[in-house]
Amino acid sequence: MVSAVIAKIVSMQPSLTVSENGIAQYVINNPDKVVTSTITAIAHNTNTSEASINRFCKKIGFKGFNSFKVALAQENFYNNMFQNEPEVQTNFLTAISQDYRHMLVNTSAMLDENEVFHAAAAMQKAGHIFILGLSYTSFVARELEFKLSMVGLYAKAITDLNDVRMIASNIGRDDLVIVIAPTLLVQDLYQAISICRDKGVTIISISSYDSPKLSSLIDHKFIISDKITTQNSVSISNNLMFLYVTDILYCALLERDKSLKQKRMNSDSILNSQHRMDNFFFEY
Repeated sequence: MVSAVIAKIVSMQPSLTVSENGIAQYVINNPDKVVTSTITAIAHNTNTSEASINRFCKKIGFKGFNSFKVALAQENFYNNMFQNEPEVQTNFLTAISQDYRHMLVNTSAMLDENEVFHAAAAMQKAGHIFILGLSYTSFVARELEFKLSMVGLYAKAITDLNDVRMIASNIGRDDLVIVIAPTLLVQDLYQAISICRDKGVTIISISSYDSPKLSSLIDHKFIISDKITTQNSVSISNNLMFLYVTDILYCALLERDKSLKQKRMNSDSILNSQHRMDNFFFEY
């Protein structure tokens, strides 16, 4: 099982320097050894310096080497307990299920509850919510659009790149943008986000790859565990993780505002009533 710390490092790899990537690979390949090593030993083994090790730890979100090592040790302890359980022969379906379970656990570990509720508060007071979901994340954007519309919020899923450019050009300061994409460091998407940032628009991002370059652009950043950390990375999808985070935000939104929860219940009643009418019609 890949730990959340390792999943975080994987998400940061595209933005790491050559020496930082060397440190990252060493940690990924030797997590148990890192926990029992000194910063001096790791610097020696990676042909870097102690200052480079500390910079790497800070870049991936820790105060320094000590806090990084403590977090890694805690997760190694948990994973070792899991691995030491009696081995059960896994079939094909179980193996796929385990991959998704591991991704879910790691994604959950990388979420910050306070950040979730701050993002939900921003969604609640936004004039319009534009959800950018390109390629295979487009259906996640449409799902969130439907859910937000059910509680009376103006939400629009944007799934075409030309529409993304137009929205960025015409968006208002009181609006909010949610970007759902594997990476935000794509030229057209990055430019659209930059335009929104210049206009003072609140931006929420959900992606599988992180970068310090985004820190000045994104107000609320959520990173999912990428499928690259799984055994069946070629065939499974990240989309369940994107859906999981959007559901977390939606639940936080309804938890903050009970009137929105009531609107959701009312909408469910209408949909269920229509469903019962359809069943009655087809019985005859």
